[in-house]
Amino acid sequence: MSDPDFMNPDPFDDDEEPAHDREEDADDREDEAEEERPEPPRQPRAVQAVPSGSDWINDSLDQHPGDHPASWFLGKEFLLWLWWKSETAYGAIEVSPMGAIEFWIDDRIQFRTEGEQPQISDLKGGQPTATAEARSALRAGKTVETANVGVRIGEREYTLAMKGETLEFAGLKVPGEVKDGLDERIYERMFLLDEISAILDGLFFRFVEERLDPEFRVKTLSPIREWIGKD
Repeated sequence: MSDPDFMNPDPFDDDEEPAHDREEDADDREDEAEEERPEPPRQPRAVQAVPSGSDWINDSLDQHPGDHPASWFLGKEFLLWLWWKSETAYGAIEVSPMGAIEFWIDDRIQFRTEGEQPQISDLKGGQPTATAEARSALRAGKTVETANVGVRIGEREYTLAMKGETLEFAGLKVPGEVKDGLDERIYERMFLLDEISAILDGLFFRFVEERLDPEFRVKTLSPIREWIGKD
């Protein structure tokens, strides 16, 4: 027969451990369990790069682009997509809410092979993407490492150098028109920097929409392969 005093111990019994001490011991055991819990196995980089849902874009905003697992291929694909679109879509895309954006690969493009001893092709001057060497580099399996990109919206034209792996850009030239007044020049430059950032964001999200489309292989990948194969 059960002892009723055992089942319902006196809360004021001096031999009973205080409740707050029991809670501290429980917290200590939970902390020790967390410390002893093994880390989950690391996934291969290619597996990490596969998005599990649409929220991966927002979640990735907290990371530096070069730290994101998709950085080793997505930016380079974006530069290739820009090049392809510039030649097949008449170099213009509607980007909401700004309207039609014209763009092109400017006077420099650099290709690179993968591996421990990469081969680099650096084409400069004129229209390098119009040369046989540029298309041959793609056929040889080289990826677009960096490219100088030109962008035009209305009468304003920008040029910049973009790195595929991190999507960082440098050498930005903006179409400043204000000549007088320090404050006016500062405000104009702020506006122009905001505008080119919004344009690049819009172009990239257009690319991502196509990249995540279930029909990507049919609608985009196959036409790009056909375009690469043309003389």
